[in-house]
Amino acid sequence: MKGKIGIVIIILSFLISLNPYWLIFGIPLFVIGIIILLLSQKPIKTKLIWILMPIILWYPFMNLFFYLMGTIGTATAQKLDLIFPENFKGKAIVISEMPCGEEIEIIDNREQLRIPENGILLYKGNLKSGYINNRYFKIDKKGKKTEIPTRANYMYFDDSENKPDESVEGIWLSGGGTKYNPNPNGGINYSYREFLISSKDSLEKWNDFKSSRKLERITDSLVEKCKNKN
Repeated sequence: MKGKIGIVIIILSFLISLNPYWLIFGIPLFVIGIIILLLSQKPIKTKLIWILMPIILWYPFMNLFFYLMGTIGTATAQKLDLIFPENFKGKAIVISEMPCGEEIEIIDNREQLRIPENGILLYKGNLKSGYINNRYFKIDKKGKKTEIPTRANYMYFDDSENKPDESVEGIWLSGGGTKYNPNPNGGINYSYREFLISSKDSLEKWNDFKSSRKLERITDSLVEKCKNKN
């Protein structure tokens, strides 16, 4: 009986530990399972197999777990196409659940978010958190779309394969969240997501405090006017 209990606890601890953030729970549980198994009447060979096998298999199974979670998460995530003006550069911000915002348009099961020249889109839809399934485009006056490559800092690490040219423009996820500023008119409360179109060597230009604060003030003003209309 002890042997079965120990094995069940070891299996449970292994499954929990596939998410590294839960190792703090998985490791003590694994140790408890080992102790119970060692106190059982199971053959020494069986005990060694159940103790060593989870240790050997943990790393490859952890990678498999993240791969499957990423694949499933991306496939089931909200699908967004962000479409920018042809010559757009710099920060853009999308404000969700705006009553006077752009209507929800869905093409091929993907929401179409058309970013205006000022980079501030008030959108009637809801931007969901979690996995991301976004595509990014620039559109010319004739309606021709050109996809914008995604960028992230890890792509430029010295040991990265196929490191992009730092002078080539791409799109960066710049963050998001919820903002609330009280004021006499009832306050400004909105959820947002930021994006940045820039080359790696020009990031500081668009991330300086003055330009970010200017975009924030304009956004607050547009949100306030939108909500006051309703």
